[in-house]
Amino acid sequence: MLSNHGLDFQLLGPVAVDLQGQALPLGGPKQRAVLVALLLRANNVVPTSQLLQLVWSDVPNSAESNLRTYLTRLRRLLRVPGEEQSRLLTQQGGHLVVVHDGELDVTGFEELARKGEKAGDDSVARQHFERALGVWRGKALDNVPLGPPLAAEAARLEARREHVHEQYLQARLALGEHGELLPELRALVLCHPLRERLTCMLMVALHRSGQRAEALNVFRQARTRLVEELGVEPGAELRDLHQSLLADEDPDQGVPAPAKGLVAHAEPGQSDPARSGGVPGPGGHGRPHRFRLPRPARKAVLIRPGVPLPRRGLDRPAQVPVDLATFTGRTAELAQLVGPQPAPAPHQYLITAVDGMAGVGKTTLVVHAAHQLMASYPDGHLYLDLHGFTSGVEPLTPHEALDRMLRALDVPAGEVPAGTEERASLYRSLLASRRMLVVLDNAHDEAQVGPLLPGAGDHRTLITSRKRLTGLPQVQSLSLEVPPLTEAIALFLRLSTANRLPGEPPELIEEIVELCGRLPLALRIAAARLSHRPSWNLRYLRERLADERLRLGELRTGDHGVLTAFARSITDLGPEDQRMLTVLGLLPGSGIELHAAAALAGLSVSAADRRLEELVDAHVLRHTAPGRYEFHPLMHTLVAERARTAEPSGVRGALRRVLDYYLHTADAAGRLIHWERPHKELGPPDPPVTPLAFGDADEALAWFDGAEPTLLHLIRLAEENDLLTHAWQISVRLQGFFDTRQRWADGIAAYEVALRAVRRLGDRFTECELLLGVAFGWTQLGQHRKAIAHYASALSLCRKIGHHCAEAFSAMGLAEVYGRQHRPDEAIRYHQSALDVYHRVEDIHGFLVALDYLGSAYREHGVHVTAIERYRQAAEDSERAGNDPDVLRYLIHLGETHRILGRHDEAVEIIMRALDLHTTTGDRRVLSYARAVLGMPKTIGDAVLAGPLGAR
Repeated sequence: MLSNHGLDFQLLGPVAVDLQGQALPLGGPKQRAVLVALLLRANNVVPTSQLLQLVWSDVPNSAESNLRTYLTRLRRLLRVPGEEQSRLLTQQGGHLVVVHDGELDVTGFEELARKGEKAGDDSVARQHFERALGVWRGKALDNVPLGPPLAAEAARLEARREHVHEQYLQARLALGEHGELLPELRALVLCHPLRERLTCMLMVALHRSGQRAEALNVFRQARTRLVEELGVEPGAELRDLHQSLLADEDPDQGVPAPAKGLVAHAEPGQSDPARSGGVPGPGGHGRPHRFRLPRPARKAVLIRPGVPLPRRGLDRPAQVPVDLATFTGRTAELAQLVGPQPAPAPHQYLITAVDGMAGVGKTTLVVHAAHQLMASYPDGHLYLDLHGFTSGVEPLTPHEALDRMLRALDVPAGEVPAGTEERASLYRSLLASRRMLVVLDNAHDEAQVGPLLPGAGDHRTLITSRKRLTGLPQVQSLSLEVPPLTEAIALFLRLSTANRLPGEPPELIEEIVELCGRLPLALRIAAARLSHRPSWNLRYLRERLADERLRLGELRTGDHGVLTAFARSITDLGPEDQRMLTVLGLLPGSGIELHAAAALAGLSVSAADRRLEELVDAHVLRHTAPGRYEFHPLMHTLVAERARTAEPSGVRGALRRVLDYYLHTADAAGRLIHWERPHKELGPPDPPVTPLAFGDADEALAWFDGAEPTLLHLIRLAEENDLLTHAWQISVRLQGFFDTRQRWADGIAAYEVALRAVRRLGDRFTECELLLGVAFGWTQLGQHRKAIAHYASALSLCRKIGHHCAEAFSAMGLAEVYGRQHRPDEAIRYHQSALDVYHRVEDIHGFLVALDYLGSAYREHGVHVTAIERYRQAAEDSERAGNDPDVLRYLIHLGETHRILGRHDEAVEIIMRALDLHTTTGDRRVLSYARAVLGMPKTIGDAVLAGPLGAR
């Protein structure tokens, strides 16, 4: 599509830009990726940090420099003759590409597609859809290497094209072009056997071409594939179409049918689907596509006391779907459903409601249990999908559900009562004298299920729902979790093609199962995709699932997918619960704290607790311990994406509040475990934020242990969102935790983020201290070269800006590392340098500590006499300053050095002075030091020190 402005941006195929009909040289792969990232957000500023993440999923150190180079080249490239400035602009901390109307093929495609979706005439709709599809020149974003974020954008565009193509085929089918469409529909169903809407269109085309038997065979093949590979029955649309064809009636698509003129049927109180716009597809747009049966008018039946109802041909309904041959595990849960049940009280009945998250296997479990229970209920087995959470289908009302149940019990349509209460009464009456099994699948809530529960009689009712149905009386609840690892592996092996697995390492299978979150729906889809692609192996499947941002897109086959199932659970939540869910996506999926959630949402702790418990009841969140929650890994992937794409201002406010919470809580915990170097007092947190308080260091450490992954995640997130002060302030308050737990690999990662933050802020003093922290971490990890490099950088910067305290620390750090490397000359030189700094700034405590360290450096170098001089000076100066604990340490070092030289009498005399100080300081360590210096075994040393010598 050539624009009138001379620029033509093309993303729907090989990425290209034409200027006045001439192709522009777009440069290398990364430069093209930068252009794509900007064009996908055309006319909007893309922050630099976000642009880096879009182009480099794992951002290297050189990325910012490279990005500046690519932007400079693109800015020159996107200059249009006659325009004052380049189309590529830099402003507000980011970059944007200016695109005029008609210049971007993605925009043109969407405009044409929306015109087709809004068209009231199928012929007009067909023309718009055909033109929209004609904009495409190949695979979206082709010829550009895509990291995970851009690959997700390409997948979104491809999904939109698929949806528009389906609507195009549907419009042609409505125009009577079924004969011409048959070859194309056959090919599409062959390539995409699990896309039910394509199957529907093929069945309609076959039926209208006089091939009814083949149309029915297509349904049988589709159902078999869905049941065997995914463990699900066909959706309502496909099932309704099948029933229509069985009756040899021409199905309707929400538009006038070309043959027998059947009209779309709307239930009483419902809108006509042809006017309501149908069910939207990807992107929120869509034309009606329901294949529906016409239903006869309803007529009430009069029920007279004492007059028996007629019993007709369908005396023993058997509606429970087929049991899956691949059912695996769930031994304990099955025992609850099919094992001996407590005898119900008179006039009561057995009801079990199985609840759990989407895709966890509720229906599979209940259907399997129902087959084991069938023999105990000889009068029939009813099954009804209530569509509580079926994507694109409204939940059945009790009125509709009772209509279906009554007809299953052979009540003629004309005799079904008009009112819901009358229908429920008739339903209970029909079941009163029968032993029946009733399965109510996919229930939405208690209000939907209540009227469908049997009354008096010997019945068993099994219910499945994504919600906890706590409001139903006399119901036993069974909450279903994902299976344990061994059971999930067994399920995956059973679902997979047998000849694809021999020789594969068990750890690879385990990794794939864990990437699927052990969710049965995800495992079924992964196994189905592996089976359908002979060229794939387990390693390739693992690679496709490895990227978290793309994983939900991979766990989709046909019209069925984990994302679709999860999205339906989320859209069922109220606005405030959805908002809470979105901001929770800013945190890692596990270890969500109640107080942190309250800060995110800007709520009081009690209000946040109510919101979180509602999410738990809806099975989108798990409660793991008092005040702690977690997401299923795949659910967290979805909510994290919601957070990334949410309104920036709202997300930034939530992020600031939760960073405030963790900053103040980490400060309180850090002061208990690292009291030697307290940080500057913080100002008060935002009003909604309630930090935690701790009773002692053990409580503080326990909190750090649980919160560390979240803290590290938020430090990175703070940097990405330019909340730089939070990024470095949280990092420095973790020093005591990193040191106590020796978690310096994590500590270095946090400090590196903090360093970038303070450099952007221009805070050179804090930069010095952070360089010291990184250097200390590398020292603890034994990475001496890296430690020396960071200490040297810190020393140079401290001298430049006059940060004397950090300068001395840097010098002492260098001395310590050189000492570990057995380089005594360098160690002595830097200890002396630190000593000179402390002397210059008159820091007596630092001076004495440096003097002590210098003495130790001389001693390790074998220069014992000089070491004694330094230790003696440290002890004497410290004694004059009245610092007895330090005097004690210096005397011990002095005495030990005399012992090394064989000066036993001097060593004993000095230790006696130390023992005198012990009586005033109460430091019990002096006894063990005294034993060591005197060279006594513990038993002898204790006896001597307890006698006259110790009495001194």
